[in-house]
Amino acid sequence: MRVGFDATNILGHSGIRTYTRELVLALASEFPDDEFLLYTTFSSSKKAVLQQFFGEYPNITIVGGLPHPRMLGNGLKRLTILTGSAAWRFHERKLDIVHLTDPYGTPALSGSFVATINDIFPITEEQYKNTYLERQYLSRTPVLLKRADAIITPSGYVADTLHSRYPSCTLDIVPVHDAASVSFKPLAPDETLLRQYSLSENSYFLFVGRVDPRKNLSNLLEAYSLIPEDIRRKKHLVLVLSGSQKDKENFQAENETFLKYRSVHTIEGISEDDLVQLYSSAVAFVFPSFAEGFGLPIIEAMQCGCPVITSNASCLPEIAGDAAILVDPHSLEEIASAMKAMIDSTDTRSRLISRGFDQAKLFSWNLTAKHTMEVYRNVMRDKCAR
Repeated sequence: MRVGFDATNILGHSGIRTYTRELVLALASEFPDDEFLLYTTFSSSKKAVLQQFFGEYPNITIVGGLPHPRMLGNGLKRLTILTGSAAWRFHERKLDIVHLTDPYGTPALSGSFVATINDIFPITEEQYKNTYLERQYLSRTPVLLKRADAIITPSGYVADTLHSRYPSCTLDIVPVHDAASVSFKPLAPDETLLRQYSLSENSYFLFVGRVDPRKNLSNLLEAYSLIPEDIRRKKHLVLVLSGSQKDKENFQAENETFLKYRSVHTIEGISEDDLVQLYSSAVAFVFPSFAEGFGLPIIEAMQCGCPVITSNASCLPEIAGDAAILVDPHSLEEIASAMKAMIDSTDTRSRLISRGFDQAKLFSWNLTAKHTMEVYRNVMRDKCAR
């Protein structure tokens, strides 16, 4: 089987980019007799970087055959889309499957494709009301559901949301869970590194994620403030943040009072190695998000032996199973009580760490690749039966 991917924007640290890279690597490893073609722009430097990343796999081929999304500027964006569509139609004649892992980010759709829809929050969440993202998702989602051969989602929750929002859709929507990198594993405390962040083992709660209203950071900070001050002096709160500068500035302005606490630390631009160390040495990982498509950080934490507190909302109960304390993300008291339980009860921590290791084993990129290949093969069988 020959499977093509849009690789014009898969380098970097966003969730979709990581998903695409990890999926392609796992597919190439699990299915050495199949070929995976990564289509990028005509840029020789871009091709060289991709070749360096994927080059050790003989069944991965880098192809420079797509126009750059901003090749002709915004004024001629329509022409760029038409050019991209023509390019895909040319390439897909040599392919069995085209898999669009970022179908909202790619300007042009191929004629026949499998698409991964990670979430539709721009449609369902109030924060996106009257934004460009809402308009984009409202216009493209029905097109994807009408034209795709199959849709993959990272959780049953996203699949159910799509079916609920578009009840007339008869397309096969298949939940295929994501996974965390194998580099997330328990590490012995590196006191030198922890001191660089003014921390020590088991002296802090940890949050990792984007600055985004959906992540519920304001409630996390306020819930932490409910913990008695003498405990907060010993158990700090560390926020490892990413996102746009504007969003970070707004977050700081809105939460200035809590961010002034000496026991609250914000960290940006952290390396993956340092992040693994922070997970491994934390009292607990606290992730009270209002809505997630998968919730990757809770699996990263579990793989590192870090007990998890997360929400009873969206996909998070599905991904966490019985290996986390689930809280109402709107309840400051529940979040604070769960954090305090991690301090007061070593039995609770030990039980959740053990369950977390077991739960994390249910997710791996090899499993993701195998289940994704099942989707491809079902599509191929349906095509042959037509």
